[in-house]
Amino acid sequence: MRRSASIFVSTLLLASSAQAMDLNSYRASHGRAPLRIDYSLTALGYAHAADMARRGRLDHAGFVRERGPLGANAENVSYGCGDEACAILQWSRSAGHRANMLRRDVTTYGLASAVSASGRRYWVMELGGAAPVVRTARARGRAYLEQAAPARR
Repeated sequence: MRRSASIFVSTLLLASSAQAMDLNSYRASHGRAPLRIDYSLTALGYAHAADMARRGRLDHAGFVRERGPLGANAENVSYGCGDEACAILQWSRSAGHRANMLRRDVTTYGLASAVSASGRRYWVMELGGAAPVVRTARARGRAYLEQAAPARR
């Protein structure tokens, strides 16, 4: 557990403005607005990357039921790249993944990776919309969510 926690913290610390520059440079080269890093999306991405690494399987399992309701509007997954630049390049060569990275309706993203026991690195990029989702309560196995509304003047 301690090793997982330190990997998670390291992953969050790596999600810096330098990462935003790689994705945002790609978006800028296609006339798209820059995205902000969202650490909630980064945490969701890390949890999925770690799950894929544990299972040794690349998939979108749980996106609709788990990560979507918590603010993810789109998701890219991959494996094999040693760094973020490679993952973004890999996604840019796939029409569906490229479309996700260039969506006009997203404003935030989280990017994370995890390494399997065999040494294979799994990557997840979660892309989110303009209105952040706030987790408000958990009761009887259900998560109750509400969107944060801008302050009224």
